[in-house]
Amino acid sequence: MIGITSYGAYIPRLRLNRMAIYQSMGWFAPALIMVAQGERSMCNWDEDAVTMAVAAARDCLKGLDKNKLDACFLASTSLPFVDRQNAGIVSTALNLRDDILTSDFTSSQKAGSTALLTALESVMGGARKNILVTASDMRETKPAWFHEMWFGDGAASLTVGDENVIAEFKGSYSVSYDFVDHYRGAQKKYDYNWEERWIRDEGYSKIIPEAVTGLLKKLNITMDQVDRLVYPCFFKAEHANIAKKLGAAKEKVIENLHDVCGETGCAHPMLMLTKALDDAKPGDRILMASFGQGCNAFLFEVTEKIEQLPERDKFKRTLELKETTDNYSKFLVFRNLIHPEMGIRAESPTQTALTVLWRRRKMLLGLVGGKCRECGTAQFPKTQVCVNPACTAKHSQDDYEFSDVPAKVKTFTGDLLAVSLEPPHKYGMIQFEGGGRFMADFTDCKQEDLKVGLPVRMVFRKRNEDKERGFVNYFWKAAPVPGAAEEMNKINFNGRVAIITGAGGGLGKVYALELAKRGAFVVVNDLGGARDGSGAGSSAAADKVVEEIKAMGGKAVANYDNVATPEGGENIVKTAIDAFGRVDIVINNAGILRDKSFLKMDPENWAAVMAVHLNGAYNVTRPAFTAMRENGFGRIIMTTSAAGLYGNFGQTNYSAAKMALVGLMNTLKLEGRKYDIKVNTIAPIAASRLTEDIMPPEIFEKMKPEFVSPLVLYLCSDDCRVSGQIFNTGMGYFNRVAILTNPAVQLGDGNNFPTCEEISENIDKINDMTGAKEYDDLNAALFDLMAPPKPAAAQPAPADAGAAGGMTVVDVFKKMPEAFNAEKAKGVDVVFQYHISGPMGGDWIVTVKDAACTVETGKAENPTCSLRIADTDFVDMISGKFDPMQAFTSGKLKIDGDVMKSQLIGKLFKLS
Repeated sequence: MIGITSYGAYIPRLRLNRMAIYQSMGWFAPALIMVAQGERSMCNWDEDAVTMAVAAARDCLKGLDKNKLDACFLASTSLPFVDRQNAGIVSTALNLRDDILTSDFTSSQKAGSTALLTALESVMGGARKNILVTASDMRETKPAWFHEMWFGDGAASLTVGDENVIAEFKGSYSVSYDFVDHYRGAQKKYDYNWEERWIRDEGYSKIIPEAVTGLLKKLNITMDQVDRLVYPCFFKAEHANIAKKLGAAKEKVIENLHDVCGETGCAHPMLMLTKALDDAKPGDRILMASFGQGCNAFLFEVTEKIEQLPERDKFKRTLELKETTDNYSKFLVFRNLIHPEMGIRAESPTQTALTVLWRRRKMLLGLVGGKCRECGTAQFPKTQVCVNPACTAKHSQDDYEFSDVPAKVKTFTGDLLAVSLEPPHKYGMIQFEGGGRFMADFTDCKQEDLKVGLPVRMVFRKRNEDKERGFVNYFWKAAPVPGAAEEMNKINFNGRVAIITGAGGGLGKVYALELAKRGAFVVVNDLGGARDGSGAGSSAAADKVVEEIKAMGGKAVANYDNVATPEGGENIVKTAIDAFGRVDIVINNAGILRDKSFLKMDPENWAAVMAVHLNGAYNVTRPAFTAMRENGFGRIIMTTSAAGLYGNFGQTNYSAAKMALVGLMNTLKLEGRKYDIKVNTIAPIAASRLTEDIMPPEIFEKMKPEFVSPLVLYLCSDDCRVSGQIFNTGMGYFNRVAILTNPAVQLGDGNNFPTCEEISENIDKINDMTGAKEYDDLNAALFDLMAPPKPAAAQPAPADAGAAGGMTVVDVFKKMPEAFNAEKAKGVDVVFQYHISGPMGGDWIVTVKDAACTVETGKAENPTCSLRIADTDFVDMISGKFDPMQAFTSGKLKIDGDVMKSQLIGKLFKLS
């Protein structure tokens, strides 16, 4: 059996929104709007047809023994070298054997399919058994024309052979015509294109059907026996018309990919084929046709081997890994269509010493280093002496490929002085897994993506280009592994051990599952009793959650102890330590309800609720706190309720217990502070078995526990920066609850006791929450109580009186137009945005334009610069008591936007 044995695809990460082209050049070519839908793929500045070919080939070769390859064919119409075999560069970069055949196929848009047909027939003839075929194109166009919209950059790669065939080759049919729809002369950079209608009607619409019909007739089959039809045509409507002419149902036809990447030249039929193979099932028949001075048509039948193909990016993955840009100027610079000044730093010699390139070809193009036979140390570059100081063996290193070895960022920087087509120039040290490191350039990323420890993969790219001599230097760069930056920023609990009480269902179950998903080892505690705490209990609820965690690859153990007893609490913590060796997180979630109005609340129901909610939190937290203190880390979550914070009829026992937990937190946060033990409290509003018959069904449905868990996970994480705080959470809403104390009112002279009549006379003052604040501990609250503000007569002027002779912030802005110096404002066009904080604060916009000044309240849409300062500091600065430079350097005055323009304020306004 002969056919395709593997496949790979590559579409550059960058995609240009076609509307950006129209927005920039629509004034010149308004007809562009007709094809301005979607986005086209675009090479980064360091990519070309060769680098894309290497990327697609690497994807194709994943899981395969590349030493079995007998030939490497590269097809492209945009090769960087006319007289240097480009396939040889690809072969060297892939570190293939030296004794293989390499060849370039070019000069036609059907070059890719011709290379594929040549490979298939070569294997069929027995001359070679395994051949790599790669098609890649980065077609150049002049700006602001249809072809710039139609085209895209990309590559596809196939291996063909006679073993482990995933798509059997059933036959082919070719037609060859000197149909010149476009051409590019030997010394020309851009194609010359003939009229589109003629190309559509006489080219695509006749030549492709002729070849496809010829193949069907040759194989004695009909279009009904074909499952997927693949052919290029960048005229979207005509692409559909060709299918109708061939009698192919719409669902069989692979779309022309205009909206997602554009037409990728001679790579396009093979790229579309990889899309078909992504979803193919054994038995599917795929018919592929190309176009360009004729047409090659193929029929493949998918085998069961496709289900055993090693994991790879495939078409779908490379299509999804993208960054869309509206920056048309970037595209023009990368395409060398405009020539920005690069400065004298770009004038350094770029000539390549071809002797050095030959001698070090494996290192430079193949990223081959060395690995010591004596000690196993890997290093790059390969040297005569092992770098391991404990070894230092001489001539002991075998070739070792680093291109597929995972690596991480060890150091990085962004250099704005170094020459780069996409500043800043990003580079740093990378460390390979298993040993080896070197200083690498970073590509396909922004500066803010880079972090120490970020996983990166090696990519083959252009290092620089000697334009004077027409030589491209290639080397390997580091690119962030897709999704790695997001994964690094993701809060995880790897190695942390969490205890969750009442985790058999509802909120507790969601906490357990989410923590386990993020790497925590979990103790799932649940007594398994009834909602009111009655019954003998059951292990079923906790066991089921543990099974779920283990099924998704996590680690968890069940515990069925009752939190209401000290022995139960001790044993829950012992379970964690015995299973996982430590305790890092405790979520006190267990609870019961026994609701009755106060006069019907018997001691038993009072005590039962207290035992579970308040005593239960104490019983578990106390032994856990001991373990946390020894480890120097801990996160404890108390669960209060709106009933405790605000009150609720018929829940005196529940309310009292829940509010008591706030008191427990307030002191525990102080005792745990120096051990990095943070204690917080949540008041969840969530559906659970405790609330299922209390809330209306439609509300119950909206109160999923998953809306609560994000806040709880944050409070349990290493990232948590708060302690001793209370949060309401539910239905995706979050806010903080605080206990506030207003300033004390002193009655009497301190020697005589105040009377209740004086209390009655001053109750409104005592009850006035103006100036209220929260306190971190008892001492701070007592100090303020014993040192109240001075009597009114001795108090300074109120805040709205200002800080300088009664001047207010409002006064300043009222006087600004009067203080405006029009003579100094000639040619000035600025908008100053003031954000003033404090009791006198607000937002003001000061606009200076056409030697006139306007002042208004509010926020400007695009201010020239924004100034942020407190009210009293602002008035002091305006009145000359506070030097503006001192205000800026001390951080009291913050300026965003064009800082230099802020210096105009002193020239434009004279206030005193």
